[in-house]
Amino acid sequence: MTLSVILFLMGFFRTLFLVVIFYYLFRFIVKLLAPVFGFQQVNRKQQQQNRQKEQRVEGDVRVENLKAQKPHYAKDEGEYVDFEEVD
Repeated sequence: MTLSVILFLMGFFRTLFLVVIFYYLFRFIVKLLAPVFGFQQVNRKQQQQNRQKEQRVEGDVRVENLKAQKPHYAKDEGEYVDFEEVD
């Protein structure tokens, strides 16, 4: 009985050890390959936007062109109208 418990614990700790090793190995490989797949570009764009926000003077106004964005609905769907019941 005690031998089976000891063997079970050894297997459990060995599995736990392998999971931890694979986890850190995976993180290391992702950090190495991130520049290859362009994950760093997202971080750079966010950093550039943060810098632009910091460089703005108080009271500075910026207008973005919203017409360039596509509508979120298809043209054949029609319009959505929200009705409320009146008592």
